Amino acid sequence: MSIVLDHVNYTYSAGTAYEKHALKDINLVIPDGQFIGLIGHTGSGKSTLIQHLNGLIKATSGAIYYDGHDIYDDDFSMKELRTKVGLVFQYPEHQLFETTVVKDVEFGPKNMKLPQLEVQMRTFEAIKMVGISEELYDASPFELSGGQKRRVAIAGVLAMKPEVLILDEPTAGLDPMGRDEILDRIAEIQKERKITVILVSHSMEDVAKYVDRLIVMDHGSVQFDGTPKEVFAHYKELESMGLAAPQVTYIMQSLRAQGANVEDATTVEEAKEEILKAWKKI
Repeated sequence: MSIVLDHVNYTYSAGTAYEKHALKDINLVIPDGQFIGLIGHTGSGKSTLIQHLNGLIKATSGAIYYDGHDIYDDDFSMKELRTKVGLVFQYPEHQLFETTVVKDVEFGPKNMKLPQLEVQMRTFEAIKMVGISEELYDASPFELSGGQKRRVAIAGVLAMKPEVLILDEPTAGLDPMGRDEILDRIAEIQKERKITVILVSHSMEDVAKYVDRLIVMDHGSVQFDGTPKEVFAHYKELESMGLAAPQVTYIMQSLRAQGANVEDATTVEEAKEEILKAWKKI
């Protein structure tokens, strides 16, 4: 279901000496089924923005619509919204609290008052989707590795069958293999379930590889919104915001500066195709 943000503003500690305008006139349409990347320097408003999407924070002004309904209407169910818009926080292992992996994952569906059989089916489906092995089902989530804890936390949200999955730095602190395994799994789930995924990340390579659309935040405002290739073409402006483009983008810029007939690329695969195309012309 689509989410529409209409002139959304948010101010922390309004009317005090610590007042801070965290979001400034945000206008966005998030349609069904997109894989969206959200980037920005620390303090740019990314985390504040995503917490508005499932009602954890209420806008100071403006409106947010989910499936055409204003989420701030008195008769709108925030509880139902939070089952449809699932949020996995940065360091999601802090969301774990049950004694076993299965109990942790089934907490969400149980809280939805679903029949026990439906709870079990959703729980084991979600556990399998994120690639947790059977020998860990009865293990304490606190005894798992960092990557395994991330999988359990993501499974706990997936078990509620959200239509929108928001991930705030889901691979922070993981090694490259663990990072790739989790993001590959999320990409598979997004395609299989055709859900909307919003990925908050500091890794330009990750967003370039996985997302269809990239939104750039800076000082509480949306600065760029387009495909990764369109956004990373503005790499100099991104640098002025404390960001960067993927390394391969700079390599292609350097090749072009030396006379190579290549186009911009944001992933290694795109760069390979461009270089081979240019080589065949020589």
